[in-house]
Order: sequence, then structure tokens, then C-alpha cells
Amino acid sequence: MRPLIIANWKMNPANSKDAFDLARAVVRGLEGVEADVVLCPPFVYVPQLLPSPNVFIGSQDAFWEQEGAYTGEVSPLMLKNLGCSYVILGHSERRKLGETSQMVAKKIQAVLDAVLVPVVCIGEDIEREMNITLKDIKETDVSKIVFVYEPEGAISTEPNAKPASLEQLERALNRMRTLLPKTATILYGGSVNSRNIQGFMGKGVQGALVGAVSLDAQEFIQLVKNAVSM
Repeated sequence: MRPLIIANWKMNPANSKDAFDLARAVVRGLEGVEADVVLCPPFVYVPQLLPSPNVFIGSQDAFWEQEGAYTGEVSPLMLKNLGCSYVILGHSERRKLGETSQMVAKKIQAVLDAVLVPVVCIGEDIEREMNITLKDIKETDVSKIVFVYEPEGAISTEPNAKPASLEQLERALNRMRTLLPKTATILYGGSVNSRNIQGFMGKGVQGALVGAVSLDAQEFIQLVKNAVSM
């Protein structure tokens, strides 16, 4: 299976030119590389970024309705019409703002209904989060979801953040696999860089959700190439 590497730009960069330049550098640097890469910029930059054969465009969030009186929200259908293929849901930074697993569950269904790929972040409370978020999802749809093991303490923007140990990752993967179909795609997210990606890939994840490092085109390109070389 080709590695899946998802870049979460968070609330960066500050202007559309920098966003376009960053995306263009990544697309050029990964031309012909046997990996699937997803760039997830802030909403306002999505229309400016064009996908390539192996670089797709995604969103950092979506609402749970496709239209209506929801001031400030963006629907999965809108994102699809702008060319998005993937949507990150349930990131720990969203949960800190008050997003619950019940809300994430509704968003997953809305994203599936729009025929987009949900990228669902799961923290340390694996069983509880997965049981709630997947409770009403059809079993046949679970295999369409990309899951990310994302321990909060490993998020690069957290104070004293450090990546999960390989032993911690292995334990988490074993727990997740008991709750998911064998065909499920599982990524790792948290302080991933070009130097440690191979260690994570070696534990059986199919790729990574990358934060801060994804804003450095050359470092991110090297990370993807290192993941492919496993």
C-alpha cells in the first residue's frame, strides 16, 4: 500500500501567496513519488490549490449539515465542490475548543454522505472515542474512514511535546485494530518529522498526519520520501 501522508497546515500561512508557493513546491518535489499526499490548508486557501496525480486537497474540519442557517460553518458538500477529497475531523485542537465525540460522529456521517474521506483523530481514550464516534456508522462505511492515533502530548504545538514511543504506538495500534476491520487505514500523528517517520512506519501504520513540519516544503518532501523508502 502507498503511504498516505496528510499535511495539516493549521492556521498557516498568513497570506495566499505563501500558501500557493508552499503547495507548488510540494507538488513539484513529490512528482513521481509513490505516495498519496493530502494538503489541508485553512478554508480560505482551498480554492487556490490545485491537486496533482499524487497530491490531493483536504480540509481541516467540516460541519455536520450540508446547508442551512449555520453562521460561520462550512459544509462537506461545499468542500467537495471546491475540490477537496479528505476532511480532518476530531483533531485534539478542535476538541480543546469544545468539540465532543458526539459532534465528531455527526461530522463523520456528513462527510461520508458527501463522498469524501473522513480522517478521524483518536486520542488516548481509544475505546471510548471510537465507540462513540462509530456507534451509528454503517459497518461497510467504517472501511472508508482513515483513522489517526493522535496522543495529545505528542502534538508539536503542545508545551514539551514529544512523539509517542514506538512501544506506545504499538500498544495503541493493537487496541485500535481490535475495534476496526482488517482493511482499516491507520496513521500516526504527533511530532512527526523526516528523521522519525521510518520508525513509525516500521510499526505498521500506513502513514502520518503531519503538523508543523508540513509548513517547511523541503523537510516535508523529505519526510514523504523517507516514508516511501520503508
